[in-house]
Amino acid sequence: MSERQRANPEQRASSSQRAPLTVTEVRRTGPLVDAVYTDILQPSFPPAELVSLAALRDAITARRATLTVALDATGEPWGAAVGEWYESARVMLLGYLAARPGSRGHGVGGRLLEQAIRTWSERYRPCVVLAEVERPDRHRASLAHGDPTGRLRFYQRYGASALDLPYFQPALRADEDREYGMLLIALHVEQQYRREERAIDAEPVRRFWLDHLGATEGAPADSAARRMAAALAAEQVAVRPLDQYRNIAVAAG
Repeated sequence: MSERQRANPEQRASSSQRAPLTVTEVRRTGPLVDAVYTDILQPSFPPAELVSLAALRDAITARRATLTVALDATGEPWGAAVGEWYESARVMLLGYLAARPGSRGHGVGGRLLEQAIRTWSERYRPCVVLAEVERPDRHRASLAHGDPTGRLRFYQRYGASALDLPYFQPALRADEDREYGMLLIALHVEQQYRREERAIDAEPVRRFWLDHLGATEGAPADSAARRMAAALAAEQVAVRPLDQYRNIAVAAG
């Protein structure tokens, strides 16, 4: 899996729909996982960017993925965050973050993000929590999949920063294409992996990248892959505020 946060995480529910929500981690497959997939993930992401339900179930069972869900009093899911755990790199990737389509006024995305990062930090102790997001200068806003500019503002409010890398999203499956025009952002960095004021340790990011890319593409040697390898060869990676993303090189296929 990989990020695909195309649904607007700030989707809101009308005042008539407001209800207390409970945010909880789901570590076993079952009807709730199936409902999240059918009611939240499938309507929010294009088929080419969404893993199958079977793959999600397998990842949760194998502890390669974890699901955080916002539930109302009846147990109905209103939003979900999927974390993908790269154990050898000790990196958590926020794979999906989405609210129930059509919901407005709840702030579901923010609650999910905060709780997910808190839970992951305590349970997994990742070096860094990452996410892949679209560059607003390369992707247009759409009703179906949200606004890249609004998405960056959302993550910036929660302290995220962009890694200065010519990033592309690896192919989700062997028969799919890469997604260019992407940013890799840091949502949380453990203190010992921070370097100077605007940099982080490159090692966990490098290990994550090799695992992430290798899962579907192996070890490609094209120009985009070489540029990423060169950028990660240094001891540290510079980070920038999300509103300065235009200063980061764009990966090209």
